[in-house]
Parts: sequence; C-alpha cells; structure tokens
Amino acid sequence: MKRGGVIFDFNGTLFWDSEYQETSWDKYLETHNISLTEAQKKEYIHGRNGKDSFEYLFKRKLNDSEVQIFTEEKEIIYRAECLKHKMELAPGANQLLEYLKAQNIPMAIATAAGKSNVDFFIDKFNLLDYFTEEHIIYNDGTIKGKPHPDLFEKAIHRLGVNKAQSIIFEDSFSGIQAAINCNVASVIIVNSTKGNYAEFELPIIEHFDEFDRNLLNVI
Repeated sequence: MKRGGVIFDFNGTLFWDSEYQETSWDKYLETHNISLTEAQKKEYIHGRNGKDSFEYLFKRKLNDSEVQIFTEEKEIIYRAECLKHKMELAPGANQLLEYLKAQNIPMAIATAAGKSNVDFFIDKFNLLDYFTEEHIIYNDGTIKGKPHPDLFEKAIHRLGVNKAQSIIFEDSFSGIQAAINCNVASVIIVNSTKGNYAEFELPIIEHFDEFDRNLLNVI
C-alpha cells in the first residue's frame, strides 16, 4: 500500500462556481415551475448526484435515461453561465497543485458532476496537467451520491493509497459529511461562499494558501 493521497471535490472547492450553480438551478427550476427554499437546495441539490436531486424534484423514481436527459438539460444552462465569466481555479489552488505534483503526492478529484461537465472542466482548466483521467472520479450513475462516501472511496481505491493517511477538501454540507464518513486523516472545509460551518469541528480555509501543509506530513 502506498502512502496517503489528497482528494479534492471540484465544484465550490477547486472551482468557485457556486454563483453559477445557483443561477443555473434557479433557471432550470423556473422552467419546470418548481420552487425550493434555500434549506431544500442545501439538503437535496448542492453536492448531491443527479439521480438523487431529480428524484426529489419530480417526486418519483427515474430511469437512467430520464436522469441523463434532466441532468444534461440543467448542465447546458450551467455551462453557458460559466462561459459568461472568467473561468479560473480557486485562489491558491494552482500553487498547491504544483506543490503536490512536485512532491509526487498522489491526488484525485471526486465530484458529483457528470461526464459532460467533467470534460468541460478538463478542457477549460487543463486538469490533465495535474490529474490523470482515471483519477478524476465523477458521477457515472453507478455510485451512491454524497453524503455517502462512495465517490471518495473510489478515488482512494484508484490512487491505491492508504485511506487513513489521506486528506479530503470539500465545500458542500453533503460532501463534508461524505468526507467524514470516509474516515480519512483530515477533512478540510473550503469556504468559498462565506458560509456558516459551525456544526463541523474541522479546519476551514478561504484560500488554498491557508492550508497547513504540515498536515501533509501524515502522507
């Protein structure tokens, strides 16, 4: 078994897109005449996989084809929203990724995003400069969504690293719970929205330069 690794969520963590996500969800919900409270979005939308979210929205079980159609309908809106803005990784992210790469520390992405968005991100952010494609774990419809730890477990398995020596970066409440459920060495909250994370007793950063690199000593 190798040493530990570093696993990043993507949306809201490596890419601070919460505003674009919020706007695209609002537009999508409006087209379907669905109204959600902020608490419902936090519980059933943000950080969740598509199947869980859309089954909640439409109040019924959905087959894979329906999930794919609904997901892509929403993500077309989301990607158009992203392209209205300058797209760049989170503050300090590039420097940390360069450091991890230079230190040969294994790293992966574990995201609830689907394949079309992942391909979009790979292209826009040159993610393959830092991550091999097999180490970008996404929602392919076969993995339980967050707060289940399955996405992180799959990333750790793909890296072939020791889970008990690994570190996870997350921003969403469901994602943070998934990271906790994964039982890794450290979970770091990335506060990209000035949110209130008082319910978690975990390190919180608002810039990747604030990450205590001494925590990498466990790896």
